Amino acid sequence: MSTAYAQLTRTTDPGELVDLYEGLPEDLPSLCRLIKAQLIHPDNTDRFKHSLKSAKREDARFDTVADMLEALEERNANGLLMDRAPNERLILSCRYHALLLLSILRSRNVPARCRVGFASYLSDRAAKHVDHWICEVWNDREERWVLVDPDREIVDIREGFILAGDAWLMARNNEINPRLFGAKTSWGLSYIRNNLCHDMSAILGREPRYWDFPPIGKQAIDGSNEEALQLLDELAIYLQDPDANIASVRRLHAENACLQYEE
Repeated sequence: MSTAYAQLTRTTDPGELVDLYEGLPEDLPSLCRLIKAQLIHPDNTDRFKHSLKSAKREDARFDTVADMLEALEERNANGLLMDRAPNERLILSCRYHALLLLSILRSRNVPARCRVGFASYLSDRAAKHVDHWICEVWNDREERWVLVDPDREIVDIREGFILAGDAWLMARNNEINPRLFGAKTSWGLSYIRNNLCHDMSAILGREPRYWDFPPIGKQAIDGSNEEALQLLDELAIYLQDPDANIASVRRLHAENACLQYEE
């Protein structure tokens, strides 16, 4: 396990507002509850329709955790409160829940990283797997990574979540129907491909935005592009064990411009 995942990134650095993390809970279940007290997922605004002045999604407003903390301070300057009023929270999707948990943990030198994949527990339709971003947190006592979903307040996920690399390989081996993987009106192998690239970027220490894609993410996914398919196969295999294969992931990324996001 690399200690690099305990280091703050540009996206997760709280900046001058790091003092907001003083006195916060230590355990993961409590931290997940705390994060849900700061953020409302756009798909869940109906639960607070009588308390919100606006239910407008705010994903595009924020690039970093520092930006999020500044906005939370503007809405209520008393810190990251467990009883923050709904109209003082930010309306942000799963990526931002994950970033906030990463920021808190990394500020404590706890190794943690974003993982991108698909969750069946987000859908009420059988076999549907919805685009989802969660965290992977190092459990030092048990010496293993633990999947944590701060949006749904689930710690140590054992089922219902498939990492993008696993979904890609399963689709390529005809073990799943790729059209059951995606979100909203967009489903299929290209969506799995995009999440595979996002997961690679997170493993390499850069948490991308939903709408950021490397060149390969803009290419057609069909039989005419066998070279790209094989490259993604190789990447997905490496991401099944990113710690053991981190050198190979870095090499693949460095040698293939089509995998490189714009800075």
